[in-house]
Amino acid sequence: MDVDVREKKSFLDWLIQNVTFNRREVSWILNYLANHEAILANVHFVEHAEATKRGIVIRDLSVVGEALTLYLEGKSFTDSDQIFHEIRLNWKEPMYIECFFANSWEHPSYLSILEDNPYLTWNESIDQEILTAIDDYLAAEERQAQVQKLYQQIDEALEKGDKETFFHLSQEVNEVLGEPQKKTVE
Repeated sequence: MDVDVREKKSFLDWLIQNVTFNRREVSWILNYLANHEAILANVHFVEHAEATKRGIVIRDLSVVGEALTLYLEGKSFTDSDQIFHEIRLNWKEPMYIECFFANSWEHPSYLSILEDNPYLTWNESIDQEILTAIDDYLAAEERQAQVQKLYQQIDEALEKGDKETFFHLSQEVNEVLGEPQKKTVE
């Protein structure tokens, strides 16, 4: 997904005006990005920026942790001058930014610029219990749909007076439902 540079700039302008950081350098760097469209074209807002080759994590006062951290191929740096020079000197390289601020998931401007992290797909970060619960739910729904279809076919067989099809479909329903098969008496 390619996010328009104007949307990124608009979000950064809002962020600078409305969010408070415990280091003024954060606002300076965000302002630098907002005013350089060539750099901003290579900036991608993602989740888990620390998992990228070149990522920055920004935190406001409401979030515990360093206000500004650069992750460069597995190493982290918090010196704002070093971070600024990395941005300025390697402006043609993709940069991934993650923003933590109060109610970030409720802010439509932020959500509209979020992109998938190419270094960490969303399904790698989902708890295995949740995945199992989803799989179980989908299997139950599939089984229910299959049973409903079989019931419909049974009704049609009854309307036609087709005993053989009726017994065959009844047996299939019992198998799907996991019930033991019963002998039928004619």
